[in-house]
Amino acid sequence: MAATISTLIELHDYTIKNHQHDKLLNAKRGDAWQSISTDEFATRVRNIALGLHNLGIKRGETIAYVGQSSPEWSIIDMAILNCGAIGVPIYTTQSVNQVEYILKNSEAKAIFIGSEELYTRQKEAIDAAGVDIVIGFYEQVGESPHNLTSLQKEGETIHQENPDLYQQMRSGIKPDDLATIIYTSGTTGDPKGVMLTHSNLVSNVTACLEIFDFYAKDDVSLTYLPPSHIFERMILYVYQCSGVQIWYAESIEKLADNLKEVKPMVMTTVPRMLEKVFERVNAMVENLPGPRKAIFKWAIKVAKKFDTEGNNSFFYNIQYKIANALVYKKLRAGFGGRIRMLVAGGAALNPELGTIFTAAGMPVLQGYGLTETSPVISVNRLERNRMGSIGEIIPGVEVRIAEDGEILVKGPNVMKGYYKNEEATKAVFYDRWFRTGDIGYIDKNGFLYITDRKKDFIKTSGGKYIAPQLIEQRLARSRYIEQAIVVGDKRKFASALLFPGWEALRAFAEGRNITYNNDEELLQHPDVRKIFDSVVEEVNKTLAQWETIKKYEIIPGILTVDDDQLTPTLKVRRRHIEQRYSDLIDEFYKEEYEEPVKG
Repeated sequence: MAATISTLIELHDYTIKNHQHDKLLNAKRGDAWQSISTDEFATRVRNIALGLHNLGIKRGETIAYVGQSSPEWSIIDMAILNCGAIGVPIYTTQSVNQVEYILKNSEAKAIFIGSEELYTRQKEAIDAAGVDIVIGFYEQVGESPHNLTSLQKEGETIHQENPDLYQQMRSGIKPDDLATIIYTSGTTGDPKGVMLTHSNLVSNVTACLEIFDFYAKDDVSLTYLPPSHIFERMILYVYQCSGVQIWYAESIEKLADNLKEVKPMVMTTVPRMLEKVFERVNAMVENLPGPRKAIFKWAIKVAKKFDTEGNNSFFYNIQYKIANALVYKKLRAGFGGRIRMLVAGGAALNPELGTIFTAAGMPVLQGYGLTETSPVISVNRLERNRMGSIGEIIPGVEVRIAEDGEILVKGPNVMKGYYKNEEATKAVFYDRWFRTGDIGYIDKNGFLYITDRKKDFIKTSGGKYIAPQLIEQRLARSRYIEQAIVVGDKRKFASALLFPGWEALRAFAEGRNITYNNDEELLQHPDVRKIFDSVVEEVNKTLAQWETIKKYEIIPGILTVDDDQLTPTLKVRRRHIEQRYSDLIDEFYKEEYEEPVKG
C-alpha cells in the first residue's frame, strides 16, 4: 500500500490507480461547485508536464508558482514534479522584494501566476529576476501567450505524437532527488530556501496515514489554508493518496458559507480560525434572551470540564448529554454538522478552546512541525488527545531534548539543507540532529510540549529569564486581545504591547452605549482600560514576580503582512515590531517602576 511509495511520482500513480472517482478535486466556479475526476486530474497533470517540457524546462530546473488555493494549484504542483522539475511555491502575500529574492536565489526558469492582479503586483520582481516564461492559471497574464489551457493543448498534441515521452520524463526520479524548495518567511533577514526531497515528503505522508484513518471517496475534506505552506501541502498529498474528496474553500471570507455547503468531515486549521469562530458565537450569545444565554454559558462550563481522553464520570456524562442536545449540536451545525477531526497547527492552541470544540463533537488535534521537517514532528491522535501538548512523536521520527531545553529532531522527514546557504545549514544541525529552535519537554507518557522559542527568551537587566510566548498566549486568550508582544530584554522588567480584538471591543462598546469618534478615543475610555487592566492582572497572577507585566499600552490598528509585522504564515516579526514602537517602549522605562503598596 502507501508504505511502498518512495517518491511523489509514485504517490501520484498510486492515487490514479487506486482511487478512481468523480469528485477528487472540487471548487466553486461562479455559483456552482464543479468537480474534477481522478482521470481528468491525471490527464491534466500529464499534459501540463509535457507542455513544460515543450517550453524547454529540463529535469532539476526550478519553477515558481503563486496563486490562491485551488484545484489548479494542486494540478500545477504535481505537473512540475512529474516533468522532473523542482517546485518553488510562493505566498500570495509575499512582498515584491522577497519574491524577487526567491526567484533570483532559486534561479526559477518559469513562474505560474494565479491572476492578472497578482501578476501586476509581482511584475517588477519577475522582470528583475529575468523570468521569461510566465503562465497564467486561467487566462493569460500580462503579455504572456501561456496559460494552463494552452499548455494542456500543447501537451495533448505532444502525447498523441509521442505517447512514451511522459513516462520517459518521469522515470529515474529517485527518493533523494529534490522535490521542492520552500522559502521560510523568517522573522529576520532574507528567506531561507528549505530543500525537501521526495522521500522527505513521502515519509511524512506515510507516517500520517499510519496514525489517521481516511475513507476513500466517502471522506470529504475542506481546505482553506494556503497550499504554499508545507503543512497544507503535505496534507493535500495525504488526501490524494487516501482518495479523500478535496474541496477548496473560495476564500477565508466565504469559509463559513463553504463549511455549510460542503459539510466536511476532516479539515486542517490554524488555532486563530477557531478563536474567531468562538468569539463570534460569544458575541451572538450576548444578544440572546436571558434563559437561552444562561443555557449556553452553562453548556460551555460543562465543555471546559470535558476529559479529551475519555475519563468522564457518570454524573458528568448526564450533564454532557443535555448540553449536547441543547448547545453542542448547534455549534457543529456551523461547521456543516459532520466534522470528525480538526487538525490544528502553525501556532499554539488555547487548551481550553480545544477542549470546548472537542467536547462539542469536533475533536481538535494539535500538532507540531516546521518547514524543515516536512513538516510534522508530533501530533495528537483521536484516541490519545492531550490538550496543552503537541502530541506524540510520529512513526519513524526521533526527538530528544538538549541540555538547554531545545527540541532536537532526527528522521527521514528532515530537510537536505538550505539552498545555496551552507553556513545556515551547518548552524541548524548538531551531530546529525536538527535544531528546531523551540524549547520544550516530553512528559512521562510521551507527549511533547513547547514552552517557547529559544531566540525569543528575554533576559532582564537583573539576570532573570522570561519566556515571552507563554505570557503572550495567556494574554491573547482574552477575546479583547488579538496579539500581545512582551518586551523587556536587558530592561528592569517586562512590559507589553497589546493589539485589540476589535470585533469584541466594538461589541462591548455597543453593549455599554459607549460613544467615540475614532479607535484611539475608544481605547482611552475608562471602561475599556478597565478591561485590559483586568486581563493583565489575571495573567500576572499566574506568573512569577519577575515575569509579571508592569506596564502595557494598547496599540490602535492591527498587525499585517503588508507592513512587514507578520510573516506570510502570520508569525510575529518581533524585532520589526519592537523597532517600530521603540519610542513607546522607551517610555515604559523612563521612570523607575515601583511595586504598588498593598493593603
